[in-house]
Amino acid sequence: MRRNIYTDELYHYGIKGMKWGVRRYQNDDGSLTDKGKKRYDRDAREKEYDKYDESTGTYYKTSKKNGRSDLQVDASRYVKEDLERSKNVIDSTNRITNEISNANRKSMERANRKHKEKNRMNLDNMSDQELREKINRELLERQYNDVFNPPKVSKGRQYATDFLDIAGPVLSVTSSALAIAIAVKQLRG
Repeated sequence: MRRNIYTDELYHYGIKGMKWGVRRYQNDDGSLTDKGKKRYDRDAREKEYDKYDESTGTYYKTSKKNGRSDLQVDASRYVKEDLERSKNVIDSTNRITNEISNANRKSMERANRKHKEKNRMNLDNMSDQELREKINRELLERQYNDVFNPPKVSKGRQYATDFLDIAGPVLSVTSSALAIAIAVKQLRG
């Protein structure tokens, strides 16, 4: 007996209620995940909460004036920070891509302008007939070159241009999507 193998099936190995691109720092029961504990420990170091209570699992500090103050867990803030950090990385990458694309375009324009300036003719001493002959000759040469000798662009420049044509719009859309996700998250909270 032959079994049919389906390759168009989708399997999901995630956590129930999991959202794409959102890290979970807190379990359903309120306890912290490993990532959440690392973030909580980092907060304690940054805010100088130097004592740890094993029974409650919280960091605290004491002062003569205020007594004991516990460091509160804010898992939603951790998620928000991650989204902001991702958005900033994508925004900066998008800016860099745009700057490289503009530099590439300006470089091409500069090269074309130099080429045009180099081939500039003195038209003062030419008759209309000579000018027509020159133009016809130039057009025939261009047609010949377009058919038999396509312009050569360096492989590096072509690769960079192709990459920027794809990466620029992708980064713009991703940046916009993250900005919308952050705005929605802030409106909910």
